[in-house]
Amino acid sequence: MFDLPYRDLTLAPPDPAALTYFPKAFCQSHGVLPVEVDSGGVVVALVDPRDMQTIDDLRMLSSIPMRLEVVTPEQLRQAIERSFDDFELVANDTDAATAAADAPLSIDTRPVSSSSGDAIPSEGRHDGDSPVITFVNQLLRRAVDERASDVHFEPTEGDLRVRFRVDGILHDATTAPASLALDILSRVKIMVGMDIAVHRRPQDGRISIVAHGLPVDVRAASLPTIDGEALVLRLLHKDKSLLDIENLGFQSDALARYRAAFDKAWGMVLVTGPTGSGKTTTLYATVNALNDPVRNIITVEDPIEYRIAGIKQSQINAKAGYTFATGLRAALRVDPDVMLIGEVRDLETARISTEAALTGHLVLSTLHANDAASSTTRLMDMGLESYLVTSALECVVAQRLLRRLCDECAISDYATQKELLELTAMALIDEPDHELVVRRAVGCARCGHRGYLGRFAVQEVLVMDDALKTLVLERASAQQIALAAVSGGMKTLLQDAFDKVRLGETTLEECRRVLR
Repeated sequence: MFDLPYRDLTLAPPDPAALTYFPKAFCQSHGVLPVEVDSGGVVVALVDPRDMQTIDDLRMLSSIPMRLEVVTPEQLRQAIERSFDDFELVANDTDAATAAADAPLSIDTRPVSSSSGDAIPSEGRHDGDSPVITFVNQLLRRAVDERASDVHFEPTEGDLRVRFRVDGILHDATTAPASLALDILSRVKIMVGMDIAVHRRPQDGRISIVAHGLPVDVRAASLPTIDGEALVLRLLHKDKSLLDIENLGFQSDALARYRAAFDKAWGMVLVTGPTGSGKTTTLYATVNALNDPVRNIITVEDPIEYRIAGIKQSQINAKAGYTFATGLRAALRVDPDVMLIGEVRDLETARISTEAALTGHLVLSTLHANDAASSTTRLMDMGLESYLVTSALECVVAQRLLRRLCDECAISDYATQKELLELTAMALIDEPDHELVVRRAVGCARCGHRGYLGRFAVQEVLVMDDALKTLVLERASAQQIALAAVSGGMKTLLQDAFDKVRLGETTLEECRRVLR
């Protein structure tokens, strides 16, 4: 009569993206669980397909198409507990936790559904939980499960748009009706410690969450816009494996060059690249490799993103006059061996950093520059003398982040003639008439149908030698410095990326997107 397919939840566990469709209390009380989302809607597993009341309730909660599958009661119970209970919010202080739990919210109790399919159910269906609280908590759970680095709440004329940034790419996650936008934004602001009465000036806040047993720091920032107050949550995963320098994507020869530079007792080591290129993670991994009881390691950061046992970490406070320059001066007075400076952004910080590097300290920092060679000219453009650059600078690492192919669905293919001609023009291959096997992104449930899962870094490691120092003293162009560095053994970002294409780790399309 029903002819519904059976799902074995031990072989096909629930897709985290589906869990935001219905709250845990409803799933437990009705014996259902959303398990998959695809172009046809949401797939819902249930125990008893004859329970028409439950099916009617499902349809009331969401107006998007649903397909039903049958599961065993025990598998369903275990899947609900495993899927929903591995997510915990931890407020930064007791007051914030109490405020978040007790904050009164005015809820539109009419059943509503989003244009993209995620529904906010009516108030009476949450067994005491506010639908806004449930919606926000489920959204955070989904963001963590989808490995989102940022969650964007964006008011528009007609609704509240929510987007996730996953592996560097923004995509729509859901929408909420305009009638609930203010309540949702207020809920998020209370959670992160912002003033909900302030809408016309930017604010910052933060909260900690624990997901699947791992801590995640959430930093929040608001921005007044013409359509209302926009919020962005940045999710910083405290996975200690991220701090292993062996896991950052360095090829063996590049890592050896970089390690030789930061193993020295003094000098300046810079990591460069645009915002979001993983510079801070590389520096933390470097500090982690240097972390030893025989060294006094001090950091001056804004903000402190990872807490590492055994080192002294200091937070910049510009409002109180505590800048990178003042923090660096203070650090020099407490007998450091290694100093990590969040960023060299002005002449004063650059001058103090180079002088520290020349007086027996290892200085690690970041710099905004397009590539390794242009870092030297960037420092001199700030006003730093060329002799200080050549005397203090030991190594520059430029890097970008590329998306990694999903191993479950990637396929092998031959490069097209157009691609071969392009690679020949970039001097990455000698001639366009030979066969080149590459891998292509496809997409599956494991990677969210994007074809990629996670990211890794591509790097170029410039080590200052006598030839490069001579060019810097002569104020040569960045292009001349880059050519000399390649002659000295440096692989460019493009060459490193192409090596990883050959290894099947990423695609030519991804290299073109990031490095074009």
